[in-house]
Amino acid sequence: MSDVSRSTQAIQVTSILSIILWAKVFATNMGLGGAKNNAGARAPEDGYQTPASEASDEAKVAMDRAQRIVNNDLENIPYTLVLTWGALYSINAADASSVEGNALAHIIMFAIFVACRILHSVVYSKGLSTARSLVWLIGALCSFGIAINGAVASFKIP
Repeated sequence: MSDVSRSTQAIQVTSILSIILWAKVFATNMGLGGAKNNAGARAPEDGYQTPASEASDEAKVAMDRAQRIVNNDLENIPYTLVLTWGALYSINAADASSVEGNALAHIIMFAIFVACRILHSVVYSKGLSTARSLVWLIGALCSFGIAINGAVASFKIP
């Protein structure tokens, strides 16, 4: 049995998962840059890109898909990160013995959210509409769950 409290584990896991989530955002942004390069859609001074007149329709579709992935990340990840760290504050401000379940729920929901955001980018890039919607929904439910869990924990603060 570990001497580390569940609340401390929640801080540790949230920190690691936040780094993983940021790496995923960085990777999708880099992918968008590459897609724009192939579609001739970067800034005009980027002379190394494919000229727009020579870009294939496939490259233009790939760029549009990459842009939509980045946009979806911007619509979901920042808000959930704020909710996640706010909920974690409430969990850690409360009496440790009364929030062990909240801390565990926090860990599980944020881990699922991060996995869903990674999977969402994969299925979106593959054009799998139903899977994309399902993965997005699970992640969105986790966002709400994280917020509600944090609110519940806030009522346990002495």
